[in-house]
Amino acid sequence: MGTPGRGGVVQPTRLLFLISLTGLAAAYTLVAFGMDWRVQNGQIGPGFFPRLVGGTTVVGCLTAIALSVLGRRKSSPSRPPPVDAEGQFEPVGNGDGRRTDAWVTVLAVVCMIVFYLVLEPLGALLSSVLFLGLMLTLVNRGHHRLNAVVSVLVPVGLYLLFEVMLDAGLPPGLVLPL
Repeated sequence: MGTPGRGGVVQPTRLLFLISLTGLAAAYTLVAFGMDWRVQNGQIGPGFFPRLVGGTTVVGCLTAIALSVLGRRKSSPSRPPPVDAEGQFEPVGNGDGRRTDAWVTVLAVVCMIVFYLVLEPLGALLSSVLFLGLMLTLVNRGHHRLNAVVSVLVPVGLYLLFEVMLDAGLPPGLVLPL
């Protein structure tokens, strides 16, 4: 069977997956709307982020279903395979240009576990900077300056958003709250 955008044929397994995911996201969102989105002291409550994530997921899934059914999903342009300096093909991952290194996945899971373990003692800001720096080093190799800038600016921005603006009560750890 073809993919949408190539003859307009809908892949039934893709459509079934999207419908199932939409149902799960809708159920998740309904549960989230039963929770308080603010607590008495003014902090965001347990229903705030599940509402945001669930609603966004439902909208995204419905959009993907519509695009699949209508057959308007644009196919990504095919990139030429990577070549070395002598013009020879360099296989990457499984040969189709996608990186499928199992060790990167294992290291990412290990980094997530370490992040969880150090979140309280180091605090949200410092542990997020370290986690994002490690993850970018794994998946965005060779772009050290960009990785360093993103690893600092994104956690600082998120810290300011959640701790200062939303008063979410992130773990302060070694960094004093603003």
